Amino acid sequence: MFAPKKLNCTQAELLFGVQVSMLVRIVRQLLLEEVQNRIRKYENEYRMTFDKFEELLFENKGDHDFLAAYYEWARLVDAYRGYVESGELDYVVEEVRDLNPKEMALLSPKRLELLYSLGNLRIQSINDLAQKTRRNVKNVHEDLKTLASLDLVMFKKQGKRNMVPETLVEEITFLVR
Repeated sequence: MFAPKKLNCTQAELLFGVQVSMLVRIVRQLLLEEVQNRIRKYENEYRMTFDKFEELLFENKGDHDFLAAYYEWARLVDAYRGYVESGELDYVVEEVRDLNPKEMALLSPKRLELLYSLGNLRIQSINDLAQKTRRNVKNVHEDLKTLASLDLVMFKKQGKRNMVPETLVEEITFLVR
């Protein structure tokens, strides 16, 4: 009996000339560098510090149309100040990304399983994660680097050489359109 072959996105694109993409909703923690960059973006856009911007807004010298910018900027500054005081950064964003077939292929089942494992297991190192997921350490490390390039995972240095992977993801939702 003839069984139809399943096509991956790239094969479908080649055969039918259709660009297959998928919307992905990601709720994740921002990295420290991302928070700093967003704060700098506001400082450059408004040509002042947050404290000066807030002062002008409260003195009614600022336009009320800037309230949305103020609220996000305030959350960013608050998160950064919390990081300076405690060493913990807490800033969650919701993003919708339109992933092309190549980007979508980066979110393989094995990589999604690693994200799930990082969120649910106590991990001490990349080796520990590989053991707990019963996978090869080299493959786990490569998958973690790919996830880090998508800003879904970060590495924290523990001791002199030990790198501990941590998920930045709280939720991933694939949206079909």
